[in-house]
Amino acid sequence: MGKTITTALLVIASIVAAVALINAIVPAAGKGSSALVAAHTTAADRIKTDVEIVFVTGCNGNRTITFWGKNVGSNTINPISESDIFLTTPTTISRISYGAAAGTPYWDYVLEDSAAEWNQAITIKVTLHLASVDTGLHKVSLTVFNAVSTEREFSI
Repeated sequence: MGKTITTALLVIASIVAAVALINAIVPAAGKGSSALVAAHTTAADRIKTDVEIVFVTGCNGNRTITFWGKNVGSNTINPISESDIFLTTPTTISRISYGAAAGTPYWDYVLEDSAAEWNQAITIKVTLHLASVDTGLHKVSLTVFNAVSTEREFSI
């Protein structure tokens, strides 16, 4: 009879311990899985986003550099104005702000072929308006909203 009571108490204690363990682990696992889902979503967004600079030209006479970029990923890139553009010249490295309200230097854009959004296979024409354009080797870098970037070297 004593063994039966001891066995019953051990079974009850094991069940209580198992329930306490489950109550401690399940909420932590739920929090961990939502973090993994968020990281997966961000990574999938970056994988679907890709841009290429296809051509760059510059002229020191009119103080502009123009480049054409193509959306070669499957994501729509929006807002375009939130992109970062960096220009490396023979003497400086500069981040160029969007829009004339920022003052010189600034950049603006036009979507080619009257496109409404920068979707897959659409080309964008970006013009950098500068105070001056030096001759020599330059590099332009475009980074879109989710940190996907491309760059291209060119000479003026």
